[in-house]
Amino acid sequence: MKAAVFTAPGVIEYNPNYPDPQIGNGIILQIKAAGICGTDIKALAGNRPGMEPPMILGHEFSGQVIESNLSEFKVGDRLSVAPYAGCGICDLCLNDREELCRKKIFTPDGCFSEKMAIPASLAKKTAWHVPEGISWDEAALAEPLACVVLSLRSCHWEPGWSILVVGGGFMGLLHVVLAKTWGANRILLSEPNPKRRKIAEALGATVIDPIANPDLSKWSSELTGGRGPNVVVTPVGIPEVVESVIDCAAPGGYVHLFGGLPKDKKLSVSSYTIHYREVSLIGTSGFRTKDYRLAADMIANRKIDLTDLISKHYSLEDVKEAFSSAQNQDNLKIIINP
Repeated sequence: MKAAVFTAPGVIEYNPNYPDPQIGNGIILQIKAAGICGTDIKALAGNRPGMEPPMILGHEFSGQVIESNLSEFKVGDRLSVAPYAGCGICDLCLNDREELCRKKIFTPDGCFSEKMAIPASLAKKTAWHVPEGISWDEAALAEPLACVVLSLRSCHWEPGWSILVVGGGFMGLLHVVLAKTWGANRILLSEPNPKRRKIAEALGATVIDPIANPDLSKWSSELTGGRGPNVVVTPVGIPEVVESVIDCAAPGGYVHLFGGLPKDKKLSVSSYTIHYREVSLIGTSGFRTKDYRLAADMIANRKIDLTDLISKHYSLEDVKEAFSSAQNQDNLKIIINP
């Protein structure tokens, strides 16, 4: 089969003769759409422990069943599947912290390929049938949407709340779209890139250039009746940026560290903000099965529209150009269509 193979740090190669996946007890998907994620970019650079070459990257995907050993899924079915699920029986899973499960079930390989094997346990737990009329591209975005579902759920999101999103990349704008869908009364976004600010405005956000106007606390307070936003989300993994916006949150609000920070980085946090203003500093990584299922339902039933966040499409043969494009700040989501 055709595949894009991560062969060494900084090197991804198109291989037209990669071995076909083995079905085992499960299904084989013909991949129709595969999204490039920031995690893939970090892995390619050699900065993602546990994702070492040689391997096929990619974990946002949709496809059509071409082989099946499972009665629930027939050849020809249109599916999207989560790249992992918790074991379901450990203390973390049983206490609703499935995203932290240490015994997760994963796909055996990534989705930047023509075909992909899905084990039975993962398919039965997370696969969903993509309705006709929902594009392969939209279906592939259930996974990143699930991460944002968990993000806002962890902040105990309520309709009528306000949110400040610090960074207008794909995941930042996904927070904008979901917050709007979930009834936000004010959506604020800080982003230096003018193209991304324009997209955020079209999605319903009030935007600011933090380079020209660095006092986000004053700006966000003025636009939320002097209270500050209920939720502040930082999709960017820059410690100085995170530290600069912790005081933006309303009393009793939440600051969510959504973007991953380097393991050795420390944050300087105002104890006054945490103790006297009761601002909660939290973080999440990944999603739970219930978050993925909700994301899938929202896409399948057109309760959310993510098409405006897709920038460009590439073939597997052009994988190097696709990864280069994914790192261009003017682009949001890059889709590979094998």
